[in-house]
Amino acid sequence: MNTIENSWSHVILRACIISVTVILAGFIFYRFTIFIPRMWQFQFTVYSISAGIAYAFSKGSMRRHLLPALFVWYVILTGLIVKLTWRSLILNFLFLSVITLLIFVYNYVVTKPYSSKTILRIIFSGAITAIANGLITTLLGIFSFKFVLSHIFVWLSAIEQNLEMGAVIGLALGAGIEVAEYLNSKLNKFEISLLSEDEIVHKTS
Repeated sequence: MNTIENSWSHVILRACIISVTVILAGFIFYRFTIFIPRMWQFQFTVYSISAGIAYAFSKGSMRRHLLPALFVWYVILTGLIVKLTWRSLILNFLFLSVITLLIFVYNYVVTKPYSSKTILRIIFSGAITAIANGLITTLLGIFSFKFVLSHIFVWLSAIEQNLEMGAVIGLALGAGIEVAEYLNSKLNKFEISLLSEDEIVHKTS
């Protein structure tokens, strides 16, 4: 991967396209509830920006900026929580950790020959995000064991709902990554052409 493709313009492009795609999918299904921190659908907003940042900074030399970028987003995300508690801090940390791990798993799998087709990559993204979302709910249940014992069916229903939301988020995430990479390749070619023109100008001057 060349230095042009590792530039900040490519990071911003990837992050914005992925974030907008996931938020758009959430808005289609859940409307304005995805922007309300108290609502469970707010995870669309959390996922969109978190995955956008994690994916954009997981490429090439930009990987060294990944942890600082996630930390800044964690601080901002924590500030969005109306009632700050240890549970909300743990929840935010779990979300960011699982989403970042999800992105690295995705990046690893899509380099394999069996994931050469776009539709397979999008389906894979949907599957692992659904599993990740169910895992997050399970972990939260472990932290609130007394609640689970007294509200077992509510907890199971939350897991089911999170699996469904995770699938929608994952499919949108996979589609967003495909669009981001397509536009990224176009931007890369455009920047290379500009550099080539500059070299020609310098040689002729």
